[in-house]
This record gives sequence, C-alpha cells and structure tokens, in this order.
Amino acid sequence: MDAHTQLRLTNKLYLKAVLLYVWGAYLLDKPGTDVSTKAFLGAASQKVKARIRTNEEGVLAGMQEAEWFLKKLKIKITEAKKDGSKIKKGEDILKIEGRASAILGAERTLLNLLQRMSGVATKTKRVSTKMPKGVKLLATRKTLWGLLDKRAVTLGGGGTHRLHLRDAILIKENHITLASNLKRSLKRTLRRADQVRFVEIEFESPDEVNEFLKLYKKIKKLLREGDGIVVMLDNFTPRDIRNVIQPLIQAGIFVELSGGINERNISKYNIAGVSAISSGSITSQANNLDFSMQVDKK
Repeated sequence: MDAHTQLRLTNKLYLKAVLLYVWGAYLLDKPGTDVSTKAFLGAASQKVKARIRTNEEGVLAGMQEAEWFLKKLKIKITEAKKDGSKIKKGEDILKIEGRASAILGAERTLLNLLQRMSGVATKTKRVSTKMPKGVKLLATRKTLWGLLDKRAVTLGGGGTHRLHLRDAILIKENHITLASNLKRSLKRTLRRADQVRFVEIEFESPDEVNEFLKLYKKIKKLLREGDGIVVMLDNFTPRDIRNVIQPLIQAGIFVELSGGINERNISKYNIAGVSAISSGSITSQANNLDFSMQVDKK
C-alpha cells in the first residue's frame, strides 16, 4: 500500500501536482509586482547569497520540490541537505545565490513549501514511533497539498495508501449502500484486482465483516495468485477489532484500521494482526516546521 517511488518529478502526475501547489502559489503571489522590493531597493538586480535556517528540530522534506522551483527561477543552489534528513534548531538546510529580486520574490513560496512538507514529515515520524514495528502508518486523501503531503509522509517513514482514484480499488460505505447485490458487486471487483495496486473494502461494524467473510469464502477463487485484498475497519473500537481480526487473518486478508486515530490514542490500536493504520491527522493536524531565510550581500 505504498507507492513512494511514483512521487518523483519524472512522474507526470506528480510534476502536475508540484506545478499546481508550488508554481501556482508563486504565480498567485505576483512576484513581478513586488512593490516593497522595488520601492526600497529599485531594480534589486544585485547578486546576493541567502540561506534557509531551521528554528526547530524535525525531519526535512520538500527539497526535491525546492530544487525544481529554484532552478526554474535561475537561482543557484550552493549547498543543500537531503530530503528525510534529521535537522536541528539553528542548522542551515539550504544555501542559494542569485538576483536579489528573484530571491526575495521566491522567499515566501519557498518557505511555505519547506515548512509544510517538513511539518508533515516530522508529525509522521513522531506518530510512527508509537506504533509496533511492521505496522505501516498511512496517509489518507484528506490532505491540504495532495500528493506533496503524501510524499512528505513517506519521508517521515509512512506510506502513501492510494495516490488517486485510478490507483487502487477502495469500496467504501457509500458504494456498499448503492450496491443492489453485494455478492455480484464483490465478484466484479475481485475480477479487476490484477488491474490495480490493491483492492480494499471498508466496513463499519463487526456484523458487516462477518457477512463479508461468508461471501468471500465463496468468491475468493476469483483472485489470481499473488493478488491480495485489504479490509479497512473504520471507527472500530479496540475491543471490536480484537473480535474480528483473527477470522480475517485466517482468510488471508490484510487488516487496516482507520477513523479517529491520532497521535494521542494510536497506542490503543497496537493490536496483533493489524498490518496498517491510516490517519488523516498526520497531514490535517501537522504544524509547519519553523524556517527562516537570511539574505547576505554577495
């Protein structure tokens, strides 16, 4: 359930996300009309050096995207730490050279990018330390920055889950509600398992799980060898999870937990047999890591 290798600028879909969230933010800032710089410094064509410094410790993320962004602006990178690095308060993570107007015009977009992605990576790392080894912490699609958030999660040690609607089959409550015949719908789904990274079905009660297991025993032969299926237990209590997890494992099904799981309560869900836990909180509740930029005359 991890597709971090697709979150690279060589992937057209990921590049499109970077154009949307990074380049789009830069254009919306109207850098060519920076009245502050023009009023105070005139053309500001002099060459300067600048450095990005972290004001708190954490996990660095967003450097791949930052390097792409600076290259588009013809701003030279002279030193740069790597994505996924552990960083301490007071460290310089990036040093650059270029025209003052270009660097000042890019400052806020660059800082927002690094602060956001590093904040998500740091949050992911912190939450994952509260989980047993072998259980993967997954991002959800409840994100502010889409695929960039998902990449930040992977740099903090988590997994991606689905990247988009074509990436995997995830049957949720509303799908089940609209199905006129659950068995027929499940058959149709399993026949397509080899076309996607994984197939997952969400359930909200032990009764739903038990009903599914009865059907699954009859139709699992539709899966090709090597194809697996995942069941998501959504908003289950730890007690209910323990009551249904063994029959799922015995059926060869991977178990994911989701729904209301966050940094404060995740240790309650350290239950044997769970393969993954997805949590929207690692992106929606992540605080930006504090960075600042210092410009020096060259």
